[in-house]
Amino acid sequence: MREQIGKVTIYHSEQAGAEAASASMEKKTLYDIVSRQKEADYHAAIINAKSWPVMYQLAEPRANVIDWLDVIPGGKALEIGAGCGTLTGALLKKGLRVTAQESDPDYCRLNAMRHDTSDGLTLYAQPFSVCEPLLPCDFDYVFAVGAQADVPAGEFLKKIVKHLKPGGLLILATENKFGLKYWAGCAEDRTGIVFGGLERAPKTNGVPPCTKEGLQRLLADAGFVKPQFYYPYPDYRFALEVYSDERLPKKGELSYNIANYDHDRLILFDEQKVFDTIIAEGQFARFSNSFLCFAKPAGAVSEAGDTDITGGVLYTRYASDRARAFAIRTDIKKIKSGHNKKEEKLVVRKFPLYEAGAAHIRHIASACEKLSAQYAESGLLFNDCQLREHGGVYAEFTFLRGESLLNRVEQAVAEEACDTVYGILTKMVQYIRSDKNSMPFRETAAFTEVFGAVPEGALPEDLPCSAVSDIDLILPNIFVDGEGNWNVIDYEWTFFFPVPQNFIIYRTLFFLAHENPDCPMLAMEKLLNFAGITEGEAAAYEKMEAQFQRYVTGNVPPYREMVNLLERKFFHVAELKADYDRIAAQNELLKGKGFWKFARKLKRVIGRGGPRP
Repeated sequence: MREQIGKVTIYHSEQAGAEAASASMEKKTLYDIVSRQKEADYHAAIINAKSWPVMYQLAEPRANVIDWLDVIPGGKALEIGAGCGTLTGALLKKGLRVTAQESDPDYCRLNAMRHDTSDGLTLYAQPFSVCEPLLPCDFDYVFAVGAQADVPAGEFLKKIVKHLKPGGLLILATENKFGLKYWAGCAEDRTGIVFGGLERAPKTNGVPPCTKEGLQRLLADAGFVKPQFYYPYPDYRFALEVYSDERLPKKGELSYNIANYDHDRLILFDEQKVFDTIIAEGQFARFSNSFLCFAKPAGAVSEAGDTDITGGVLYTRYASDRARAFAIRTDIKKIKSGHNKKEEKLVVRKFPLYEAGAAHIRHIASACEKLSAQYAESGLLFNDCQLREHGGVYAEFTFLRGESLLNRVEQAVAEEACDTVYGILTKMVQYIRSDKNSMPFRETAAFTEVFGAVPEGALPEDLPCSAVSDIDLILPNIFVDGEGNWNVIDYEWTFFFPVPQNFIIYRTLFFLAHENPDCPMLAMEKLLNFAGITEGEAAAYEKMEAQFQRYVTGNVPPYREMVNLLERKFFHVAELKADYDRIAAQNELLKGKGFWKFARKLKRVIGRGGPRP
């Protein structure tokens, strides 16, 4: 049975074609958002809905895991388990012609409604086993991102091979059953069972959660060769970063681990600290929470097979929890250079995620020029930025090798070298205050738009400011090269109006203290005293920072706050044990004071109708 929504054709099973929309509250909300809202307004609607199914089906960051890929425009793609079409939209924007399978008819209709002007989309509202014989066998790409088909994994992958043209590519994303979050107390994604995938093989079709070695065996048995692995973090569902074997995470990078939007969880240990240990031991690939895998069938090579779908990208990071004007993607990319393009070098590129972000990218390039001029005599260097317009605007930077100031400080903290820590911070403060053309602070309209109005008397009079203010001079953004030079690698948040230099110093110290909450030498009170910033001044900066964060996010709560909005619970096992021990100790104490003996005597007295005269 065939249904037409705009330019999109949906093929239904006979019994499903005439079904009305489901009456579930989640689906009613989905239909309401898709029918009434523009894609640009989905974020606010999702936050207001406070529903995990709605977030999972509509939130644009779902597509981060594949959005960065370099596909052939005009190529044919099969998407399995398309849901309501968030990944479908990303594939269509890349110029692919998409055939999408989704067994839920309502989800297919929602997908069609979202992309009703596209003439490159066909939908099958049928189980995979039903529509698979009807699908063509000349796809350049098959996307199976968390796909749960109605056939076992081995059979599922063998069927996919049949529908790829020679040398076509499978793009597969799935959970790692040995992912650290499952050891740490997160429920298994598909079953909702804590330790479910660790204790037993989950009963699920499609590609189940499996180890890297297990996935390699499944692919080899199905006829795929030499799979290439990438590692989405925190997982493939809402990836913020994607790592590769050539660019694995470094100590301190994996700090966003409370991402259990779908279930409550236990907290058995500090995942960031354990990840740091795993990284030091070279075991990250074994314990990554999920995998993104590219695999080709054995055989001849086609146009699609000749093209590296990663485009040489070794690492990508998404800043998608922002207003659309500031949402960007940052890649570390390997490119050909030198004579006859035979040499390879690494570059860093920043791309706007939406058209509205092009001005922000151009602003970054302008900031590089202005900051370099302002700090020319100080010795503080700013990584070179070139504005490119090829295929859309982006900013390109030199890939700098060196050690971040944060690493140096944390190493000194570990060695209890207080003088070294404060020596680095003293130099940092000197750089920030080195502008010879500084001016006294006066609140401007541009300042108020970003940081809010400062109450009268909240800040000391005539605070020094610079005309160009990089407020993100935090330690992770400064690398020390082999010659000892300090290089600022990220100056995205630079403003061309006066901002108190002490606010920049405050942010540097605040984030350092926040990352080291148990370190006495980095207590915020001590750091503020070192910088000569009073408590009252710091309170004003705290409010400025809160307003700045609202400015960046467009005054819409970021998706990371959905964990709280969904009221997910966290059960910290160490705290639960402490509570148990305290109660047990109280009981023992009461026993020692004869409380239970007294209680029994009182019960007997009450049973006789009162005390004896």
